[in-house]
Amino acid sequence: MNERQKEQQHVNETIALIHREQAILSQQKQELAAKMDDQLKEIADKKIRGGDSEAFYESVIEYQQHEQELLIKYQTAESQEKRVKTLTTMAGNPYFARIDFKEEQEIETLYLGIASLRDKDEETIVIDWRAPIANLYYEGELGETFYETDTDRFTVELLLKRQFKIQNGEILSMVDTSEIINDEFLLEILDEASSSQMRNIVSTIQKAQNQIIRDTTNKFLLIEGIAGSGKTSALLQRVAFLLYRNRKWLDEKQVLLFSPNHLFSDYISMVLPSLGESEVPTRTFHHFIQLILTGYEVTKETQQEETFLSGDDDAIEKIKSSLFLVEKINHYVRSIAPIGPLFRDLKIQGQTYLTKEQIRRWYQETNNELPIYQRTQLLQTKLLKKIGGLEKDEAKKDWVKEATEEQLQQVFANDPHQEYSEENERRLRKKLRQQIVRKKFRSLTRGVKNFQFINQAKQYLHFLQSVESAAVKETGIEAAAWQQSIADIRQGMRQRQIKQEDAVLFFLLIKQLYPVHVEEKARFIFIDEMQDFPPAQVALLRQLYPKAGITLCGDLNQKVYGNETIVGALAELFPHESVKRYQLKTSYRSTKEITDFANQFLVGSDQVELTARKGAVPVITKGTATENLAFLETSIRDAAENQRWRTAIICKTAKDCQQLYEQLAETMQDQVQLITSEEDFMKRNVMIFPAFLAKGLEFDQVFVWTLGAAFETEQDQLIFYTMATRAMHQLTILTNEELPLLAKANPATYQFQEASKID
Repeated sequence: MNERQKEQQHVNETIALIHREQAILSQQKQELAAKMDDQLKEIADKKIRGGDSEAFYESVIEYQQHEQELLIKYQTAESQEKRVKTLTTMAGNPYFARIDFKEEQEIETLYLGIASLRDKDEETIVIDWRAPIANLYYEGELGETFYETDTDRFTVELLLKRQFKIQNGEILSMVDTSEIINDEFLLEILDEASSSQMRNIVSTIQKAQNQIIRDTTNKFLLIEGIAGSGKTSALLQRVAFLLYRNRKWLDEKQVLLFSPNHLFSDYISMVLPSLGESEVPTRTFHHFIQLILTGYEVTKETQQEETFLSGDDDAIEKIKSSLFLVEKINHYVRSIAPIGPLFRDLKIQGQTYLTKEQIRRWYQETNNELPIYQRTQLLQTKLLKKIGGLEKDEAKKDWVKEATEEQLQQVFANDPHQEYSEENERRLRKKLRQQIVRKKFRSLTRGVKNFQFINQAKQYLHFLQSVESAAVKETGIEAAAWQQSIADIRQGMRQRQIKQEDAVLFFLLIKQLYPVHVEEKARFIFIDEMQDFPPAQVALLRQLYPKAGITLCGDLNQKVYGNETIVGALAELFPHESVKRYQLKTSYRSTKEITDFANQFLVGSDQVELTARKGAVPVITKGTATENLAFLETSIRDAAENQRWRTAIICKTAKDCQQLYEQLAETMQDQVQLITSEEDFMKRNVMIFPAFLAKGLEFDQVFVWTLGAAFETEQDQLIFYTMATRAMHQLTILTNEELPLLAKANPATYQFQEASKID
């Protein structure tokens, strides 16, 4: 039996172990489900016994014990379900690597997979790729090396590193290497067709990516990477690694993962489940701010794409997204602390019960050494007591007495078995009187509990008024424009609407005026596509979760919106902490030819290292609009027949996408999915995208449709770079005129063809 046959036999034995554990878990799940059903019936039958206090407390304790046991069973069931999903993922591909090493004169063999697996004797057959010893595969070289745990460092002799490509239980390829990941093995994986959802890269993690994934020293990480460098993949593997490493106290609910839009969220949604972890909810910041800012509809700027493409940045929106006004909030709050916030009269049906002048006086009686949010909390307690006093006064009024007597008569009329005694009547009368009065003051009490005695909207508008001169000086905008923006905000707030950039500042302001409770807890925060994530939003997250670790990830060359970048505000965002910066400069997505072509449109001086994966040079196809459309329809037909490859037709704007789609024949439209909204999902193999939605995605072949779109500015170069670098294997640019942009490209990096001469 040769070495490959031995390895295939080991694969078969490992899969048999997986099936064995699956069968055991299936049996355990059935037994647990039956026990849970029985316990639910027991709880339903349990009665809280009255009578003496001892019997009462005994029955309560029994009830709580049953509930606790049931909760433990629910947690066990969830754990079993998670393990079943992991084993199902492993069944066709149980592991991807093997390492042999000598430690203290004893030779060990370990196989690496997405999760650990033991045999019936509890011997480890597969180790989790995140285990400390697995780092021998990712960073160790043959010969003497080491691996580290949290407390110790172990020196070993690495004897073998073997890599596998296993599919449906069959070894397709197997290679021994002394390198981190063998080049041939890596290129074979990279040559595979793309998918509608991102795959995990656990079998091909490179050394630079591995350092990011396993960094437990630094709390704050910044990952900058060129297009196709695997930065998003490394970010997601890092999430999985931290969930594994901190599994005793960390669950997915304590992880916040932000993506630029729902389309991208869907694209990356299966990475963590494919690694045996529960899916961490991926959200947009818009969704997040809407959750924590109740009472207002948070609206997004609908013209983001057009604003960026025109180069006509909104100076007011830009300053609100920066840290300039965030820092002004602190000064503003300190300035109003002596006199207090803007209060409002507390009224019921138009009648004032507590005036704002009274409220301000009580605020000023609180300890002026305390921050404003603590003083308003003390004020809230005072107001609730005042309302209690008002209720007592109201209870003495004739209308309350009359209403009480009326309801008392109804109680006795509706319940003829009601025991009648002077004491019972007195007790009922008191209870009814309290209910009547509390009902009247309920809205007032609720408002005070929600700090509605502070006029929050008016306070935010006052803040914007107070910073007008500084904002005008900073941005150079006209004072009239600033006043108009305030008027627009006032109008929106009257309709309970607020723009996202204002929502961030508004929340930061009210958070300093009174205690704000946020349901979600976060121990780790991950932000992808950070180039489109304004600093003000990071400042909000830092204030909400000051102890959370943060990993930022993005490519400044793919910046789509005109906001300030996080990178330029690191010193202000992390004034007392160090941020570890990583740079990923090797492109794995595209072929060398596509990357060479696209790099010519980078504005900066980024040095890009390439994989050795070869392919065809990009093609520039020139023709009339009719000729190019005919060529594209032929290409779409071919792409639709090739189900293995995914194809994207990328236009500069959403409008261009719509126009192109409408020009296609109806038979072509049936084969193509038009995507112009971030709420869409990728459902077909051929899709039309605008540039700003294609960011972060990858496709086997890309057609860049430039007809009717001007590519003239420096920003246009970055847009074009983003469009071109979506292609993994094949790139075609269609144009009907000479593109000035292409003058920057070396003719040797592309092939030119006339659309009219193509068969």
